[in-house]
Amino acid sequence: MKTVSFKSEHAGDILNAWNQSMSYNLPIPPRLFTQNTTDEGSFCPQSSFAAVENNEVIGAVIAKRWPGETLGYHPGGDVGWINFLFIKEEWRGKGIGSQLLKEAEDSLREQGCTRIHLGRDVQHFFPGVPLELTESIEWFKGKGYQSGEVVFDMIQMVEECETELSVPVEQDYHFSRGQSGDEQAIILFLQEAFPGRWEYEVRSLFERGGTAQQFVLIWQGDRVRGFCRINRPDDAVIGSNVYWSGLYKGKAVGGIGPLGVSSQVRKSGLGLKIVKQAMKELKEDGVDVWIIDWTTLESFYNKLGFKKWKQYLQMSK
Repeated sequence: MKTVSFKSEHAGDILNAWNQSMSYNLPIPPRLFTQNTTDEGSFCPQSSFAAVENNEVIGAVIAKRWPGETLGYHPGGDVGWINFLFIKEEWRGKGIGSQLLKEAEDSLREQGCTRIHLGRDVQHFFPGVPLELTESIEWFKGKGYQSGEVVFDMIQMVEECETELSVPVEQDYHFSRGQSGDEQAIILFLQEAFPGRWEYEVRSLFERGGTAQQFVLIWQGDRVRGFCRINRPDDAVIGSNVYWSGLYKGKAVGGIGPLGVSSQVRKSGLGLKIVKQAMKELKEDGVDVWIIDWTTLESFYNKLGFKKWKQYLQMSK
């Protein structure tokens, strides 16, 4: 067995193996895999490796680090991420995963990274280690990774929704679906209210073909005061809250979030109202399932009928 730098041509073998083993719960389609690995600006080819035996890819580790000041976002040069680590079942227990992880960690360290997170990277697959993968959690603990908080996805079937989705008219604000030409207003709002990762992700979305129609907006005059992204699996950029839409074959899945309102209007109830408006917009689009990802706000979303679904343990070293 030898390790080589991970390249796009290695993706087919390892993704097929992943889906043979994990598609019952975490299916990853090819377009999503490419989007979140070699097509993402933070993909670190120097720190990503494939394990190869007789020209067969039997395992892979994919790492990321931020390449510099990009689209106004820089999370810190000392942070690296393990985006993906998987060994084919018949090759487990032979130390291959340990070797791949060590090579990735050593390479990230050489590039100045002093902290490594499992998942939660930009265009991540997971915001942590899926909680049901108990053996993987114990394995990472043995490699020195410390446990953090548990975050989770939430879900609701549209046909089971009992929430009234009509949003009362506000005196000073109005809600609307984004339209062509609203992109700059959205960016301006994010620059002022949420500079950093959300601004980067929305800029990247627009650069890759996404549109303002993927947002519900709160307006005050001609200024955006709140936003909520809404996603579908066939969008130009696949949103993280519709990653697992393959589990609902025959149903249309819609994702809600991220969302936020400006500091001037927080604690006014507008946050809950913009989620209701997003639910309404997706329902009118024909969605059967609403999903919210990577949150800890269980009581907030419970008010709208959402229930906890998938859970993830955040881990770092």
